[in-house]
This record gives sequence, structure tokens and C-alpha cells, in this order.
Amino acid sequence: MICAVIVPSHAQYSSYNSFIRQALVSYHLGSDGYYKRDTNTMLDNVSNVLENYAYDKSAKNLYVLTPTGNVVITLNKDYAKIIKKNKAIPQLSGNELNAKIQEYTKKLDDKYTELNRQRTQHIQDSIAKAKEDSIQRVMAIARAKEAKRKADEDYRNTHSWRWAPVNSQSMNCTICDESISVSDSLFCMGIKNDSIYYVTSKDGDLDLRQIECHASKIPSSLATYQPFVHHYEIFKDSLTRDSLDYQDFTGYMNYSYGAEYLNKIRSIAPYGYFDGWGWDSEYSMVSFHFSYVNTNPKTIRYITVYFKITNDVGDICRTGYFKGVGPLKQWESANWNWDSSSYFVSGDASNMNITKAVITYMNGKTQVVSGRYLQFNGDD
Repeated sequence: MICAVIVPSHAQYSSYNSFIRQALVSYHLGSDGYYKRDTNTMLDNVSNVLENYAYDKSAKNLYVLTPTGNVVITLNKDYAKIIKKNKAIPQLSGNELNAKIQEYTKKLDDKYTELNRQRTQHIQDSIAKAKEDSIQRVMAIARAKEAKRKADEDYRNTHSWRWAPVNSQSMNCTICDESISVSDSLFCMGIKNDSIYYVTSKDGDLDLRQIECHASKIPSSLATYQPFVHHYEIFKDSLTRDSLDYQDFTGYMNYSYGAEYLNKIRSIAPYGYFDGWGWDSEYSMVSFHFSYVNTNPKTIRYITVYFKITNDVGDICRTGYFKGVGPLKQWESANWNWDSSSYFVSGDASNMNITKAVITYMNGKTQVVSGRYLQFNGDD
């Protein structure tokens, strides 16, 4: 006696229970992302049945729908008996069966037509989005370039190429072999290879400013300082001129600035100036010292310094002079010091003034230095 078996709707079909398994229509995913339609494809097995929609008892053919195909399965004798008894599966033949097959084929075709349509729409949307993103990126890049161009133009219009931001660097000069401390900005003559050529100003004698030109290897801290890098990028053409020998130019400018500085000193003090002086009256005896710079081409043989000592109310306590012996050539400086002298003053003597200097040159000629030509360096 054979027992009836209930066949689940998701049964597996293979050679165990069937002779032939053929996909009347089936779909597979192509490499392009679209589903491709196949017909009359032989299958090794059938699984994941969604619906048993018809049975032809004369041919023992079971028609099922799977996620990817409309399949006909020719059952073996034993399994055909089981399916035949399943009243839930319509038993059809002839035109009625053909109509049902076409109905389920259309369901499958409609499903994958829609999936392929969605694929096409997805591709079109992706392309449109990619184009939009690309346009936005191009526009963003264009805006960034325009903003940089505008910023660079503003910088060029509001800054001088000669004044480079250096963030208060300390640099070693290869010309004077000194360490140069500079402020936030540096007055540049130019940049060549790894060296920067620049100008500094410092306090000189007689309240003048002394200008000097230097050359320094650009320190790494400056080479990576973004404001300096930006300044260099903006004014590169002005800062780096191949036609100019910066080393020679620096030497020439040092000579020119030096000559100009000395000419200004000579115009103020054509016969020289006191670089420092002082006096004392310890134990009532007057002591005195001074240093003098000769700015005149003539060599000084003697320099006689006349003085006047007063008290706090302007009474003259003593007058006299001290005589220094040279020689003292142009632009040389010499010091004289008298720890003792023949001059004595009372205890109320408080002020000394140099009233004049008489210079005797090597040729015997003399020059009286007084009035506006009597110059003192610094606050002495």
C-alpha cells in the first residue's frame, strides 16, 4: 500500500523525482547589470518554487514559477501520483494549459522588464548625478581658482615685493659674518637659489641711520613659513632676476650706502666729533677723558679741548684745556684720559661743558671747532 505524500510548494526537483526539468523562459543577470532572457533551457534541478500553477496529468508535466523562470518538470511515476492527488494544483491541458503558461510567462517578463527599466533609470540617474557632481566640482574648482586669483591680485596691489614677511627671523650674514635679527618684514633686494639678499637699518653716529646690505642662506623655518612662501609665489618675477648678480649688487650697494652715510657725517661734522667724554672732581682735582673721530682727510697731530666748569647756578668755577697727541687719521678714533690734572675746583662745581676744540694738523695748520661744528655722538 502506497501512502499519500503532501508535496510542499517549495519542493526541490531533481533527478530524484523527475526526468526532465526545462525552463520555458528564464532570466539571468548579465555583466552589464541587465537581466537577459533565455528560452528552453535544461536544468539540473529546480528549487525555490514560488507557485505550482498547473499540472498536465497525461504528460506528467508540472508547471512551476521560480524567481527566475517559468519551468516545466516531467515527474517520475511515483511523484506524478503524489502531484495528481494535490487538489490545490490546477490540472490543465490543451488551450487552457497554453493560456496559463503564457500568463505566467508574461508575469515573469513583466517582472524583469521592470527590473531592467529600473536599471536603466538608475544608470541614467547615476550619469545625471555624476554630470551634476562633475559640474559642481568644476564650478567649485573654478570658484576656488577665481578666489585665489582675486586674493593674489589684492595681495599684489596692497604689498610691495621688496617687503617680505619673515616672522622675526635671526639669520647669519655671509658677507659680514654676523647674526642679523630682523623684524616681521624684511626689505629684499632679491632671492637667488637658496640665499636671500636684503637691507637692514641700524642706529649710526650723530643720530643718523646706517643702512647695510646682507646675504643669508634662507633658514628652513623661513622656507616653510607660509606668508613668506605666498609672498615669493606672488612676486617671484621681481624677486628672482637672472640678469642681476646679487652678490656684486650687494657689494656695490654696501659701498654706496656706506659712502652716503660717511658723507652725511662729514656734512654734520666736517672736522670730526666727540664719540664720548666725561669728567670728575674727586678730592677737588679735575680728571677728564674723551674719544674723538676724525672725519677730515687731514691727519690730526694735536687736539686741544677747552672746557668750562660751573656750579648749579651757572657761576664759572674753572676754565682750561686738555691737549691730546695724535696722530689721528681720517675715520679713525682715539681715546685720551687724564686721571689727574693741575685743575682744582671747589665742592659746588657740578657741570662741565666743552666750549671748543682746536685741531692742529700734521702740516701745522689749525682749525677751531666750535658752534654747530662742535658735535657729540650720543647723549654725552
